Amino acid sequence: MFERYTEKARRVIFFARYEASQAGTPMIEPAHLLLGVIREDPKLISHYSPFGRNSGKSIREAIQARTTTPKEKISTSVELPLASETKRILAYAHEESDSLKHRHIGTDHLLLGLLREKGTLAAQVLHEQGLELETLRGDIAANCMASPRAGEWRTVVGLERLLEQRIDLVRGARIGLICNQASVDHSFRHAADLFHEHPDVNLKALFGPQHGIRGDVQDNMIETKHSVDQVTGIPVHSLYSETREPTEAMLRDVDVLVFDMQDVGCRIYTFAYTMANCMRAAKAFNKRVLVCDRPNPINGKDVAGNVLEPDQASFVGQFPIPTRHGMTLGELALMFNDHFGIGCELEVVIMKGWRRESWHDETGAPWVMPSPNIPTVESATVFPGTVHFEGTQISEGRGTTRPFELIGAPYILPHEYAAELNRLSMTGVYFRSCVFRPTFQKHAGLSCGGVQIQ
Repeated sequence: MFERYTEKARRVIFFARYEASQAGTPMIEPAHLLLGVIREDPKLISHYSPFGRNSGKSIREAIQARTTTPKEKISTSVELPLASETKRILAYAHEESDSLKHRHIGTDHLLLGLLREKGTLAAQVLHEQGLELETLRGDIAANCMASPRAGEWRTVVGLERLLEQRIDLVRGARIGLICNQASVDHSFRHAADLFHEHPDVNLKALFGPQHGIRGDVQDNMIETKHSVDQVTGIPVHSLYSETREPTEAMLRDVDVLVFDMQDVGCRIYTFAYTMANCMRAAKAFNKRVLVCDRPNPINGKDVAGNVLEPDQASFVGQFPIPTRHGMTLGELALMFNDHFGIGCELEVVIMKGWRRESWHDETGAPWVMPSPNIPTVESATVFPGTVHFEGTQISEGRGTTRPFELIGAPYILPHEYAAELNRLSMTGVYFRSCVFRPTFQKHAGLSCGGVQIQ
């Protein structure tokens, strides 16, 4: 039902459920959905309202003033159904998105849906804020034409800018490309193929990270062999083999190392350290480094988690940065080079049109799973938290279709586990009790009780 919803719009649904539970209401009503909108996107209504500031506060006060005496709160572990009016609002939001020819359903579409369901407290309060359906619809359409949500808008990734606008950076040089299956343009053409076909690019070597250059190695800790790329015929040097860093022999026929990878926004992920190792090798052997930047899929604004202790450094964490660092790989490269002293000759080919607050499904950038167990933006979203289960006997969902979203073990009672987790009332998160059976890795072939993070 929510496949087309942006991360913000999905969190609105979670917040609406939370608002309903706190009000002691047995179902999610339109007013709860509106409260979810202003909790997730507090500036949205102020942006469109002729009255400007503090719309969120006045809306909450208006709803509370017209709501019956507060009832006993309902546990957040209870799954509350959508009221019939709320279901219609979500259907209207879908229609509004389609009419605007949008691929996504966002908070603005939900706002239109709320206005279309006339006669509700939510619609009445929005009218009092000066919002009218036709005016808002026109404002959103006009805003989309001038903003990153226009139909043809997209974030131009560093790879595209290099080949289309900055080809001078590689023209006449012998190129070594560090990439994997997610290194694609908007037509999903692989960087190695694009480089190999380009008349101004002399591609001499490919370098593969963990999981391989085409992402065919599933298991987390299996090293890959050196090989020849079947598509281009170019030698592939594995940087997840007996060496994690390019050797002098590997770089003998290379002048410039081009790094183009999709990160997940988490410190506990090897691609940033493959990049750092390539930068060290470039410094040691007098090579240049170009980093083609890509979006941080879980946005570049939110930072969370502990900072790595220096004595705990490893290949899944080389530098003292937070678990969720809020940076792109290009930004990390600059920090590694300047602040942490790698000191190579570095240039970052920046993106065009990326906004820090954007989640990947709001950027228009192409998504290919960056590693076999990060298939979706949702799995990348929960990864900074659930990756820590890798160090326990509890399955983090590897061997299922929902890695890092499913957490469990054969000895866990799913309903009790979900109830305890939901009692924490974590904002924007719901733990659904479930049973799953991994096909490989921990507890392979065994039924595991646990939760799915939603």
